[in-house]
Amino acid sequence: MALAFFDLDNTLVAGDTAHAFSEYMAANALPTPTDFLAVNQAHMEDYDNGVMDLDVYMRYTLSPLFDLNETQIDAFIHQFIDDIIVSMTLPKANTLLKKHHDAGDEVVIISATGIHLVAPIARYLGVKHALGIDIEIKEGHITGELIGIPTFREGKVIRAEQWAKENGFPIEGSYFYSDSHNDLPLLEKVQYPIAVDPDSVLEKTAKSNGWPIISLR
Repeated sequence: MALAFFDLDNTLVAGDTAHAFSEYMAANALPTPTDFLAVNQAHMEDYDNGVMDLDVYMRYTLSPLFDLNETQIDAFIHQFIDDIIVSMTLPKANTLLKKHHDAGDEVVIISATGIHLVAPIARYLGVKHALGIDIEIKEGHITGELIGIPTFREGKVIRAEQWAKENGFPIEGSYFYSDSHNDLPLLEKVQYPIAVDPDSVLEKTAKSNGWPIISLR
């Protein structure tokens, strides 16, 4: 029995859930500026290049939700899962998750996407533990501010170690599956790093370190 951490976007699902959600908000009459998707795409490119300003990005991409209450947001996200996430799921990813569950492993999705998306998507995928970027909610409304340590780059290591310690697992004996070079800090920390359909930087690093490279597509 071990810990098995999984990245979400472009690992367990085909595509980036945060960007898909931005497109969904823009297509469903939420208040978005005319250049909303272009600005979001620019932030995604910064992420790919390892230079994203996470606070700025999260505040901007969450802005269409500011006027909705928690009940409205939950309903909107569940409709997003039905309309979009279902088609982004990967049968091979579901099989891999089942393999770890059947082995008695504790499965945790850890993502640099906001927890408002990560938690319900994890539940849809049959994973009860989810770590994402925690966002502030005041009087039932999202403010756009972040709380605590973001699950991004080195922050994923800190949050994964905290979760493992709180739940009685040694982080060193863990698995971690990811597609992104932004996750190298956690990949280098666990005992079993696995590159999943990796970007070019992660692919090069995985080959250099002798890490397994798999495809779930």
